[in-house]
Amino acid sequence: MKKITFLSISALFCASIIVAQPSASSSNEPVKKAVSKEDAKAEKAFMERYYAMKESYPTMKNLHGNYAASANSMEKYIERYYAIKAAYPDMKNGHDNYAGSEYTLEEFASRYYEIKDTYASMGNYYGDYAGSKKTLPEFIKRYYEIKDSSPAMTDSFGQFAASDYTLTEFSKRYYGLKASKTGMDNCSADYAGSANKLSKQ
Repeated sequence: MKKITFLSISALFCASIIVAQPSASSSNEPVKKAVSKEDAKAEKAFMERYYAMKESYPTMKNLHGNYAASANSMEKYIERYYAIKAAYPDMKNGHDNYAGSEYTLEEFASRYYEIKDTYASMGNYYGDYAGSKKTLPEFIKRYYEIKDSSPAMTDSFGQFAASDYTLTEFSKRYYGLKASKTGMDNCSADYAGSANKLSKQ
C-alpha cells in the first residue's frame, strides 16, 4: 500500500485547479461578451444610429432622428414603439418619445395626460414632456425660454424644453448639424437635445 505524501497531495491539488480553470473561464465568457455588446451599442453616435435606423426602417422617417437621439437599442426601441401604438393608438405625437424613453408605459401615459390636462393647447409637445426627465414646471419654463429668445427655432421648442442643455449649448448643436451637410438637417432638433455626440470621431 502506497503512502500518501505531502508532495502527492500538492500535485493532485494543482491538477484539480488546472482542470477546473477552463470550465470556469468558459462559464464567465458569455457574460463578458454580452456586456461588451451592450457597451458597443451605448457607444454608437447619433450619425451612426440615424443611418442604421434609416437603412433598417426606410419608410419610418419620423423615427430616424428620435431613435438616433435615444439610448435604447434598435430592437428595444421598435418593440416599445409598437407597444404604445397598440395600447394608445390616439397618442400619435408620443409614440416615438415613449420608444426612446426609459419610462414604463404607465409612467409615460401618466406624464402625457398630466401636460395634456394642464396645457390643452400644447398638443405638439405632450410627447416631448412625457418622455423627458423634467417636471412640468421646469419643462414649461424652458419652453417659454426658447420660444421668447429664439422664435425661429419652432421645430425644436419641445426638444430644448426636455433637454439638459443651456440655450447657447442647444443652439450650437442645432445649427452645427444644419451646417454639417450630412443629410440629417431635418433632425437637428433631435440631435441638439440628445446626449449623444454627432460621430465617433
